[in-house]
Amino acid sequence: MSARPSLAPYSRLLEEEAVNEITHPHHDSELLDDLEKNSKVTLFLWWLAVVISLGGFLFGYDTGVISSAMLLIEKDFVMTAFEKGMIVGGTTMGAFFGGLGAGYISDTSGRRFTLVLASVIFVLGAIILAFCNSYGALMLGRIIVGLGVGLASMVVPLYISEISPRYSRGRLVTVNVLMITGGQVIAYFVGVAYVDAPDGWRWMFGLSALPAIFQLIALPFIPESPRYLVRNGSPEGAKGVLRQIYPGAPESFVNEEIAVIRETLSVDANGSYRDLVRYPNFKPLIIACGLQAIQQLSGFDTAMYYGGTIMKMAGFETAKSAVIVSISVALTNFAMTVAALYIIDTIGRRQILLSTMLCMIFALLLLGFSFITITGFVPKQPSCTDYGPSCGACRLDERCNFDIKLGVCNDAGSIQSTEIPIGCSGGSRISSLLAIGSLVFYVASYALGLGHAPWLIQSELFPLNVRGRANGVATATNWICNLAIAVTFLPLTETITASGTFWLYATIMLFGWIFVYRLVPETKGKSLEEIQDLFTEST
Repeated sequence: MSARPSLAPYSRLLEEEAVNEITHPHHDSELLDDLEKNSKVTLFLWWLAVVISLGGFLFGYDTGVISSAMLLIEKDFVMTAFEKGMIVGGTTMGAFFGGLGAGYISDTSGRRFTLVLASVIFVLGAIILAFCNSYGALMLGRIIVGLGVGLASMVVPLYISEISPRYSRGRLVTVNVLMITGGQVIAYFVGVAYVDAPDGWRWMFGLSALPAIFQLIALPFIPESPRYLVRNGSPEGAKGVLRQIYPGAPESFVNEEIAVIRETLSVDANGSYRDLVRYPNFKPLIIACGLQAIQQLSGFDTAMYYGGTIMKMAGFETAKSAVIVSISVALTNFAMTVAALYIIDTIGRRQILLSTMLCMIFALLLLGFSFITITGFVPKQPSCTDYGPSCGACRLDERCNFDIKLGVCNDAGSIQSTEIPIGCSGGSRISSLLAIGSLVFYVASYALGLGHAPWLIQSELFPLNVRGRANGVATATNWICNLAIAVTFLPLTETITASGTFWLYATIMLFGWIFVYRLVPETKGKSLEEIQDLFTEST
């Protein structure tokens, strides 16, 4: 079998173009559009997407591994509750600054260089975490890893969108989200494998260096983005990349793609951060930042950062049962992200957001109701005795346990039995299963829509001169909201209860749905240049 790429997808179009070149001296844009529509995603493109998306895998791995690692870290380091929270949020803080800097670096030094830098930072952070012996070094390692996460989370979807055929862009960009969720699943299994090992948390963190090293080795063989190459005076290099993306495509098609990029560059030269708040970039910036905020303020990351805690709230009190259920949630997220690969370019970004966000609102309302039946609407009390006969709420407080004989809450040290009495809401399996079912439905809905669509839409909205900076600002918005959710979840559950917290997320989601309905356009099947025209024509 010949190693040469098959020309079958282009055969009819090549014949039509040959006739067209004789009768019409200029290219038929509809013909070229038809050619791109009939192009297939090659193994080369899949390889690019997978290698580049290793940055997403590392992001997901860090999100998933911290919950297991913290169980061991707190045994080796004496930390206050605030210091524990800072360790969890350290990566998010680093990612915020990494996301801001990624825009400038990717615009000035290239997408590939930014990915190389991210890989180096990942390796450095993993080494520090694996060998640190103080709280300060631990915090430093978490922040350094966060810088790499921030760089990768911005530039990975940006790069993939710029090398993808427009009709396959959704599937290829979603590979990044698939790698993120895959990283989360792997992290949970690594946590189970090393939770009882000596210095297990060091292994959990240190193993993240392996995919980063592999990516660092592979990146020199990955081409630069065609748009970046044209912008920096290398059109022939850009043509070479386009020929790899569209194997067998006629030269006129490649030249037309270069011409479109050049035309965009001639109009959109010398961008700056100030250009982001000017016409026509301001509305796309609002959309991109709004979608990223909605993604995080939906509360999804609480299921990742605090999955075990939520399972404990739901009545799964042993560490083993909580981890098993948490893995099932992560697997649901992964499976539904795989499904999203097949529907994102069929249904469209806007429609899938509107439908899945409604499902998320319903799931959050149901999740809140399930916790009413488990714990009641009882916030955290100053002392155990203040819970009185509220068995479910009592047993969620680590200071307390429920006195079966007296039917009241008391200090845990004064009660030996841990058996859940009949009639204690915390012992209801139906309520626990309702909570798990609601959480799984919520995660599945998120994975199909809000988990990947904001990254995809964000990568499509902006002209080339500000695309890197705009994506950096939007990604930084994501990290700010991520940090807000991570820091406030436990205090909220103690103040307004778990039910109130999930209903708060549902309310935010409702406003988010209105935002999408009113502002977000459909971008499926449109070139990056056609998407930008939507904002110049609508104002």
